[in-house]
Order: sequence, then C-alpha cells, then structure tokens
Amino acid sequence: MNQKERQAAETRQRFVDAAFELFSGQGYGASSMNQIAKAAGGSRANLYLHFRNKPDLVLTKMRAIEPEIIGPFRELFDAAPHDAASIRVWLERMRDLWLEMRVEFSAMEQAMSEDKEVATEWLGMIRRMSQTLPGLADNRQHLQDFIALVMSLDRNYYFLYVRGLRDHEDLVLAALTRQWLTLFTD
Repeated sequence: MNQKERQAAETRQRFVDAAFELFSGQGYGASSMNQIAKAAGGSRANLYLHFRNKPDLVLTKMRAIEPEIIGPFRELFDAAPHDAASIRVWLERMRDLWLEMRVEFSAMEQAMSEDKEVATEWLGMIRRMSQTLPGLADNRQHLQDFIALVMSLDRNYYFLYVRGLRDHEDLVLAALTRQWLTLFTD
C-alpha cells in the first residue's frame, strides 16, 4: 500500500470511528454526517468522498468485524460432539464477544431499525456464514433452524448485553442452550 492509499484508509477509519462514537453517545438517528465529519477532524466534503451516507459507515464496520462474528460459529460447528455443557461454554464466549463489541452492536441495531440496507446486510452475513458451516448448506431444515437461532441469539444478547437487562440472564442462557443443542441433536 502506497502513502496515498494508506492516508485514505486512515481517513476512512477516522470517519468510521467518529461515527460509532457519536452513535454510541447520542444515537444513530441523532447523529448527522456533518457531526461525524467534525468529530473526525475532517470536512463534510471529504467524508462524502469516502461514504455516501450513515448506512455506508455502518456497513463498513460490519464488514470489518464479520470475521470476528463468524469465527465463534465456525468453532462451534467444528467442535464435536455437542452437549449442553459445551453449548453453554460457547454461549458464554459469545457473551464475551457481545460485551466487547457492545458499541458496535448497539449502533448496528439502531441502524437496522432505520435503514433497510443495514438490516439486509446483517441477514446477508448470517446467510453467508450459514453457507460455510458444515452440515447446513445441504440440509434446508437445519439451515432455517440455524438462521432462526442466530436471530434469536442476536435479539436476546442485544437486550442482555447491549441494553444491560440482565435480570434473568441465567434463565435466558439456559433456554438458548436448549435451543442450540437441538440443532446438533435432531
């Protein structure tokens, strides 16, 4: 990568980082492109050279963290055999990922509720992931079950770890353990 490309990449990253800081602090809907440009120390014109709109900023971050999201799912599917204890350990590792990336998941959740393009990409990532996991691509029922389980995990973890509503965390994790175990025992 030459100097010009490196500078462009650094500028893009500054805009993405500034956007996610604003999304975290004041919300996705309340953050404007002008505020993002200012927070990044750049101009609005420069921001628009790199990103068309707020969904572009979120999509850039989603694509950057996709391997970190997909990795634990691959590990789950590569591990065998599955029992309640191993599923629970995996769910706890996923919890750690959600806690670590709570700012990103919060912004993505807000963006999904406002911008169809972001929601479509999130579902697209789940579908892409499902095509790479052993035993899913050739079993339509398991594929559909997996997509539903990921969506349930997303919803539950959003409320538990992004919103901090952890009153019944153990019960939720127990239910998720049972649900995920059925994917491997049916």
